[in-house]
Amino acid sequence: MKVLAVLPLLLFATQILAEDPRVTALVQQGDAMEKQHKPRVALASLRAAEAIEPQNVGVLLRISKQYGDLIDVTKPEENAKRMADMAMDYGNRALAADPKNAKAHLNIAVSYGHMTDFVGNKTKLEYSKIIHEETLKSIELDPSDDFAWHVLGRWEAGVANVSGVLKALASIVYGGMPKASNEEAVRCFKKAVEIAPQRLIHHAELAHVYKQMGKRDLELQEWQNTLGIRAQDGDDENYQKEARAALEAARKSRGSADATGLTTRR
Repeated sequence: MKVLAVLPLLLFATQILAEDPRVTALVQQGDAMEKQHKPRVALASLRAAEAIEPQNVGVLLRISKQYGDLIDVTKPEENAKRMADMAMDYGNRALAADPKNAKAHLNIAVSYGHMTDFVGNKTKLEYSKIIHEETLKSIELDPSDDFAWHVLGRWEAGVANVSGVLKALASIVYGGMPKASNEEAVRCFKKAVEIAPQRLIHHAELAHVYKQMGKRDLELQEWQNTLGIRAQDGDDENYQKEARAALEAARKSRGSADATGLTTRR
């Protein structure tokens, strides 16, 4: 279930409908810092915007995301958990302000994904159900959101390939794991790719599922696809490094097989 703890740190590009022009300016500053991967600086601008319009959903979602981004770079663990708690708190506030906001539901799913790093296996299973439910609500409200389909794909793959320990625990506590499959994960990632083919992360995670399924040719094709897309951040660059390594390993494997075949024929 570890995958639920590493759900993608998605940019919730919710439109800002601000009554005060100062809020619009502060959010633009925060978004600029977001692009520069400076979450603490972004937070300063966004918290200032919150002070002016405390119920602005776009502001609350952005603040939630910044706290989520700080989790992995915050030490010690108790402080990292505080960042996760803050991300959840702002996520809940955004959802309360607009229960029909698709991004607010998706943000709750991602926030619970963050929280799985700090809880035991039984609670992980409980959070897994919430992640699934909130992601489905998000898709119901906005089926054109590629990020929501991506999160659902990650959930499907994570649950389908969960460890034996968690499967045993789920069987005892819940009578079994939630229904999930690699095939459904593929469908979700393909939907995400269909909506946003330029989003490198969709192709990379689809490659991971194909690898899990033993579909080598399809896996390599998706890795190849990632190399045809310009990397937008460090995560994209890491995926491309993984792609090059996978493609090079496949090339060497084919070369070795060809050499073996020639030797056998001689």
